[in-house]
Amino acid sequence: MDNNVQSTPWYRKIKISRILLYGVLIAYALVSVLPFLVMLSTSLMTLGEANSGRFLPSLGDDSDITNCIVYRREEVFNEEGVPEIKTHFVIDVAPEAEQAQYPGFRSTTVEPDPTQEDIFSIPFFTNYCGAWEGGDLGRYMLNTVRITAIQVVGTVIFVTLASYAFARMEFVGRELIFAILLATLMIPAIVQNLPNFLTVTEIGRWFGASGLGLCGEKANCWINNWPALTIPFMATAVSIFLLRQHFATIPDELWDAARMDGSGHVRFLIQIVLPISKAALFVVILFAFIAAWNDLAWPLLVTNGPDWRPISVGLQSFFDGEQNFPNLRMAGAMIAILPILLLYAVTQRTFIEGLSQSGLKG
Repeated sequence: MDNNVQSTPWYRKIKISRILLYGVLIAYALVSVLPFLVMLSTSLMTLGEANSGRFLPSLGDDSDITNCIVYRREEVFNEEGVPEIKTHFVIDVAPEAEQAQYPGFRSTTVEPDPTQEDIFSIPFFTNYCGAWEGGDLGRYMLNTVRITAIQVVGTVIFVTLASYAFARMEFVGRELIFAILLATLMIPAIVQNLPNFLTVTEIGRWFGASGLGLCGEKANCWINNWPALTIPFMATAVSIFLLRQHFATIPDELWDAARMDGSGHVRFLIQIVLPISKAALFVVILFAFIAAWNDLAWPLLVTNGPDWRPISVGLQSFFDGEQNFPNLRMAGAMIAILPILLLYAVTQRTFIEGLSQSGLKG
């Protein structure tokens, strides 16, 4: 071996193009994550810190964290109006902590209830407890969970059946109907709100006038109720397209073998197609979850009270009422987006795998 041959110096192996590429990617990542970091940081500040324009909270004062998650025993009235003793968790920020963290948030002093007894309390960030308590976010969060669960279950059923029909079954006009379905992707969602509203209104009135007791005493049991909030979005075009693309890649030999064993389409779908389509189906579920959780315009249109309004509407109302408290507004926003962030963090690998199986890999 020739000892005179020298290896290439390390600095000559560095490519300027690669350095520029990584620099652009890092800069883009920082710009993308900056709003979230500002929101998180502001949600942990006192009112004075939030208004001062600083970037990081101090987290050094006792007012930043207080015993606001309380396990309480109190006297309440049941549906019959009879008093009974109930123990449960509540969010309650002490007036002293409120005045230290965001002075002036409460316009009136709440008198202590002599029937209440605090068994124990858990410390947490004051802003988060204040936003949860002041914006009644617990009610809206429960509504959102109910709406999301109904929509996800409906999406799994109807999208799966529609996607399988488009991918594996032969019927007259299949390609035309699928093309029309894809064409609806070109129509902005906000434009579809008015015809959807007219449709659910008429259907709700029909149920109310049917005399079948489906609406009880209501003239319209779809508006301001879960049907209007969920049913129009249980079979979206993008979800059907994604799952149909995956179903179309399943080998025909599996269907031939299933037919030889006496299976029909339903058995083939349940026992063979769905078990090997978990990742693609999960992407559809995740899309339905995010859409139901984040929707704002449609719930504002079809609801007129807090009974079924989701967290997005409750958060907007809280924002409108607390314009002078940016730390509370950011804490409320963090509460609203935290479930989405946790879900994506836990299921990121499955999500990427499902996208690749749906035929959208680059």
